[in-house]
Amino acid sequence: MSDIIRKMEKTLNIITLASPLHGNSQEITSNRDILPVLRSHFVAKEFSYDQILTGLQPEGYTVLFIATGGTEELFLKIHKLIPQPVVILSDSYHNSLAASLEICSWMHNNNIMHKHIVFPAEPSRKVIEEILEELDYTDVIQSGFSQLKHERIGLIGGESPWLISSKIDKEYIGEKYGVTFIEIDPQELIKDFEKESVKDASVTDFALEIASRLDMHTNEETLKDAVRFYNVLLKYCKKHKLTSLTIKCFDILVPCNTTACLALALLNDNGITAGCEGDIPSMWSMIISRVFCGKISFMANPASIERVDNSIDFAHCTAPLSLSEGYTLTSHYESKLGIGVKAKMSLGKYNLFKCAGEKLNKFYLFEGEVVQNTSVIERCRTQIKFIFKSDDDMDDYLNSYLGNHTILIPGKNKKVLKRVMKYMSEI
Repeated sequence: MSDIIRKMEKTLNIITLASPLHGNSQEITSNRDILPVLRSHFVAKEFSYDQILTGLQPEGYTVLFIATGGTEELFLKIHKLIPQPVVILSDSYHNSLAASLEICSWMHNNNIMHKHIVFPAEPSRKVIEEILEELDYTDVIQSGFSQLKHERIGLIGGESPWLISSKIDKEYIGEKYGVTFIEIDPQELIKDFEKESVKDASVTDFALEIASRLDMHTNEETLKDAVRFYNVLLKYCKKHKLTSLTIKCFDILVPCNTTACLALALLNDNGITAGCEGDIPSMWSMIISRVFCGKISFMANPASIERVDNSIDFAHCTAPLSLSEGYTLTSHYESKLGIGVKAKMSLGKYNLFKCAGEKLNKFYLFEGEVVQNTSVIERCRTQIKFIFKSDDDMDDYLNSYLGNHTILIPGKNKKVLKRVMKYMSEI
């Protein structure tokens, strides 16, 4: 099972829907095999339809046990109070399965994210384990979608002009997932950078602390400017209560004579998802990595391919320092200005992941391994070689048509990401 599944005791809220025509609900459910199984794996808190209808909203992971037929109208009265994806549990008695299928059909027709888990009449140990594993994953996913509703995403300057296939429907995404987009004028940021004192103790102390990472061609004053820019971005994050941002970073090169590369690396390490070039789909992919996998990720450009070993080289001038085994601070590759981050990325298993499209409902997802940190002069500063599991995977990546940037997520996250994107793709 994926390492994102929590090892601590898990609480499960079970809302039971039962038709009065079938008699007393407690008697109806007292001999059902599904409930003891759930109680053996979770700390179960049980709620009735009447409790939910009167305004009680359980906190945390919540499922609906459709105990009998004739519950479809009861569901309609409370469905807006249930977190998505709505998890429906059914078993083999009292028309539970038939009612569940009717309810799920209605949710499908109304674009409501849901998961139907069926408990058979005589489940084997293996089937029970599979059901409990699916419930564990759905717990993580339901929690993640609830967290998305609190995302406040800063958009500083729009997307870079070369990102011609990366536009999204922000209004739709905001309504669908409850996220908030905050447009920030880059000219305000530039003015605040100019006001930011280079004599600020926190700027100077931090710059001196990491000065040993400078290469021979980069001086401490350049580093101080990059740290000043980080301080300004951090202030904007606090001012607007941002959980993530993307910046049209090339627009600040000349007026500020610095780059955002170091700032973005540090923000990611501090829990604020930060992407380059105003690329919203890439930033959204990084948010998914943080929210659903609990992982900081690396946004990169593909640089070259090699058919012999099914590898692609990726590079970018910023990378979260926490994903590295060491780093050097050099200049930005294209402009030769400011600070670029040359990180020695940790080797091992990674996923290539990207979701895109106007509704962010298209995606690719590949497993593979980062096997080498490369050092090609005519490339961005952080460079790695990623090997696909097969040549078919490489072809699928090259023919995915989801833009140039790719997100690399450390570890093995395919199971949870496939489940997340199943919900996002069914839009």
